[in-house]
Amino acid sequence: MHFFEQYGNLKFYLLGAFPVGDLGGLVLNIILAILSLSLSFFIGVLLGYSRLSRRKYVKIPCILYVDTIRSTPLILILFWLYFFLPYILGTDVSLFWTAVAALAVYSSAYQAEIVKAGILAIPKGQLEAALTSGLGRYQAMGFVILPQAFRMMVPSYVSFFISLFKETSIVYVIGVVELVHTGVIVSQRQPDSIYAAYLCMAIGFWVISYSMSHVARVLEQRMGSLDYESFRPDVSRDEFMLLPQDKSSSGDSS
Repeated sequence: MHFFEQYGNLKFYLLGAFPVGDLGGLVLNIILAILSLSLSFFIGVLLGYSRLSRRKYVKIPCILYVDTIRSTPLILILFWLYFFLPYILGTDVSLFWTAVAALAVYSSAYQAEIVKAGILAIPKGQLEAALTSGLGRYQAMGFVILPQAFRMMVPSYVSFFISLFKETSIVYVIGVVELVHTGVIVSQRQPDSIYAAYLCMAIGFWVISYSMSHVARVLEQRMGSLDYESFRPDVSRDEFMLLPQDKSSSGDSS
């Protein structure tokens, strides 16, 4: 019964205190995920490509950065930026941009791995053919390899976006009023509705995550990333006969 009573708090779950106050709720989770993924995209591409460099002074720092960030919990990255960004910049940084910076640093390391895997998935003959046609190495990478790699990376990026969207809930610990924080506020105002409030939070995350999972499946089908039909061998009915039938047919022929 308390769950249906939460309909009155629907706007607060979706938008927070907006338009009276700052934007929050589920919409803020989506904005945080999109903005942090977009800002870290070019960093991830640069890191992923640099990890494949033959120059150690380029490759090793990128490997250290990616491995360090991937082995560090997001909550620690969030706390580091929350406490050190104002000290480094010499000015206060809003909670929103602190959250965006932490998520961007975190996602750049994982995007680097996606980019590296996408580049390595392209046959080496593609690069060799581009080089023999007169293109330079950077031109071949930019005009031949990366366009094909990005096509293969799109489903992985969508899957990572789903994961990053769920990770945005952690910014609640520094006071950002996103979906989790709105649910906590509702549960504090209405202690008898605590289970309903947390159920509403779960539904909000599930709806967006499920929708993006469906988008990922559609992209995989349209882009041929998982085109299992093309790998299915053509087997005729006669070639697929069972062994006892084969024996009987051989006996009749004798």
